[in-house]
Amino acid sequence: GFISAMKAMIWASVMLVMMLSMWSIIAVEFLHPINVRIAETGYYGDCERCGRAYSSVFAANLTFLQQVVAGDSWGMLTLPIIEAEPATVLIFFAVLITIQLGVLNLILTVIVDVAHRAREADDVRKITERSKEFAAAK
Repeated sequence: GFISAMKAMIWASVMLVMMLSMWSIIAVEFLHPINVRIAETGYYGDCERCGRAYSSVFAANLTFLQQVVAGDSWGMLTLPIIEAEPATVLIFFAVLITIQLGVLNLILTVIVDVAHRAREADDVRKITERSKEFAAAK
Protein backbone atom coordinates (compact mmCIF):
# COMPACT_ATOMS: atom_id res chain seq x y z
CA GLY A 1 0.00 0.00 0.00
CA PHE A 2 2.60 2.57 1.09
CA ILE A 3 5.01 1.74 -1.73
CA SER A 4 2.21 2.06 -4.30
CA ALA A 5 1.21 5.41 -2.82
CA MET A 6 4.80 6.62 -2.89
CA LYS A 7 5.16 5.58 -6.53
CA ALA A 8 1.99 7.48 -7.40
CA MET A 9 3.17 10.55 -5.46
CA ILE A 10 6.53 10.55 -7.25
CA TRP A 11 4.88 10.45 -10.69
CA ALA A 12 2.38 13.10 -9.62
CA SER A 13 5.26 15.28 -8.41
CA VAL A 14 6.95 14.90 -11.79
CA MET A 15 3.72 15.97 -13.46
CA LEU A 16 3.44 18.93 -11.04
CA VAL A 17 6.98 20.07 -11.87
CA MET A 18 6.25 19.78 -15.60
CA MET A 19 3.06 21.84 -15.30
CA LEU A 20 4.79 24.44 -13.12
CA SER A 21 7.63 24.66 -15.62
CA MET A 22 5.20 25.15 -18.51
CA TRP A 23 3.51 28.02 -16.69
CA SER A 24 6.89 29.40 -15.64
CA ILE A 25 8.00 29.69 -19.27
CA ILE A 26 4.83 31.65 -20.00
CA ALA A 27 5.41 33.80 -16.91
CA VAL A 28 8.96 34.69 -17.97
CA GLU A 29 7.69 35.80 -21.38
CA PHE A 30 4.58 37.70 -20.32
CA LEU A 31 4.73 38.52 -16.60
CA HIS A 32 8.40 39.37 -16.10
CA PRO A 33 8.39 42.59 -18.19
CA ILE A 34 5.33 43.84 -16.31
CA ASN A 35 6.87 42.88 -12.98
CA VAL A 36 10.12 44.71 -13.80
CA ARG A 37 8.12 47.83 -14.67
CA ILE A 38 6.36 47.63 -11.30
CA ALA A 39 9.62 47.03 -9.42
CA GLU A 40 11.23 50.07 -11.09
CA THR A 41 8.51 52.28 -9.59
CA GLY A 42 9.61 51.19 -6.11
CA TYR A 43 6.26 49.53 -5.39
CA TYR A 44 7.83 46.48 -3.73
CA GLY A 45 9.82 48.54 -1.22
CA ASP A 46 12.53 46.48 0.44
CA CYS A 47 11.46 43.14 -1.09
CA GLU A 48 14.62 42.26 -3.03
CA ARG A 49 13.18 39.09 -4.61
CA CYS A 50 9.94 40.66 -5.87
CA GLY A 51 11.48 42.35 -8.91
CA ARG A 52 13.06 39.12 -10.11
CA ALA A 53 10.22 36.74 -9.20
CA TYR A 54 9.58 35.88 -12.86
CA SER A 55 13.06 36.61 -14.25
CA SER A 56 13.88 32.99 -15.10
CA VAL A 57 12.05 29.69 -15.36
CA PHE A 58 13.59 28.60 -12.05
CA ALA A 59 12.60 31.84 -10.29
CA ALA A 60 9.07 31.61 -11.71
CA ASN A 61 8.84 27.97 -10.58
CA LEU A 62 9.77 29.03 -7.05
CA THR A 63 7.27 31.87 -7.17
CA PHE A 64 4.42 29.64 -8.37
CA LEU A 65 5.39 26.95 -5.86
CA GLN A 66 5.21 29.55 -3.10
CA GLN A 67 2.01 31.17 -4.29
CA VAL A 68 -0.10 28.37 -5.72
CA VAL A 69 1.09 25.19 -4.02
CA ALA A 70 1.94 26.65 -0.60
CA GLY A 71 -0.63 29.46 -0.82
CA ASP A 72 1.80 32.10 0.47
CA SER A 73 2.18 35.75 -0.63
CA TRP A 74 -0.42 35.63 -3.39
CA GLY A 75 -1.22 39.30 -2.97
CA MET A 76 2.37 40.52 -2.77
CA LEU A 77 3.23 39.79 -6.42
CA THR A 78 0.07 38.77 -8.20
CA LEU A 79 -2.26 41.64 -7.37
CA PRO A 80 0.11 44.45 -8.43
CA ILE A 81 0.68 42.70 -11.77
CA ILE A 82 -3.05 42.22 -12.32
CA GLU A 83 -3.71 45.85 -11.39
CA ALA A 84 -1.04 47.01 -13.85
CA GLU A 85 -2.21 44.69 -16.65
CA PRO A 86 -5.73 43.29 -16.03
CA ALA A 87 -5.43 40.75 -18.86
CA THR A 88 -2.81 38.87 -16.81
CA VAL A 89 -5.62 37.64 -14.58
CA LEU A 90 -6.21 35.02 -17.29
CA ILE A 91 -2.69 33.65 -16.81
CA PHE A 92 -2.93 33.61 -13.02
CA PHE A 93 -6.40 32.07 -13.13
CA ALA A 94 -5.23 29.37 -15.54
CA VAL A 95 -2.24 28.60 -13.28
CA LEU A 96 -4.50 28.38 -10.25
CA ILE A 97 -7.02 26.10 -11.98
CA THR A 98 -4.50 23.75 -13.58
CA ILE A 99 -2.11 23.46 -10.65
CA GLN A 100 -4.18 23.81 -7.51
CA LEU A 101 -7.52 22.46 -8.63
CA GLY A 102 -6.21 20.11 -11.30
CA VAL A 103 -2.85 18.57 -10.46
CA LEU A 104 -3.02 18.78 -6.66
CA ASN A 105 -6.50 17.26 -6.58
CA LEU A 106 -5.34 14.56 -8.97
CA ILE A 107 -2.49 13.73 -6.58
CA LEU A 108 -4.92 13.51 -3.68
CA THR A 109 -7.28 11.32 -5.72
CA VAL A 110 -4.48 8.90 -6.60
CA ILE A 111 -3.37 8.65 -2.96
CA VAL A 112 -6.92 7.99 -1.77
CA ASP A 113 -7.45 5.42 -4.53
CA VAL A 114 -4.24 3.57 -3.64
CA ALA A 115 -5.24 3.54 0.04
CA HIS A 116 -8.71 2.24 -0.90
CA ARG A 117 -7.20 -0.57 -2.98
CA ALA A 118 -4.86 -1.50 -0.12
CA ARG A 119 -7.81 -1.67 2.27
CA GLU A 120 -9.77 -3.86 -0.14
CA ALA A 121 -6.79 -6.20 -0.45
CA ASP A 122 -6.51 -6.29 3.33
CA ASP A 123 -10.23 -7.12 3.62
CA VAL A 124 -9.81 -9.99 1.15
CA ARG A 125 -6.81 -11.26 3.13
CA LYS A 126 -8.80 -11.14 6.38
CA ILE A 127 -11.74 -13.01 4.82
CA THR A 128 -9.37 -15.67 3.49
CA GLU A 129 -7.73 -16.08 6.92
CA ARG A 130 -11.12 -16.36 8.67
CA SER A 131 -12.29 -18.92 6.11
CA LYS A 132 -9.18 -21.02 6.78
CA GLU A 133 -9.66 -20.69 10.56
CA PHE A 134 -13.32 -21.68 10.20
CA ALA A 135 -12.42 -24.68 8.04
CA ALA A 136 -9.74 -25.75 10.54
CA ALA A 137 -12.18 -25.46 13.46
CA LYS A 138 -14.65 -27.90 11.89
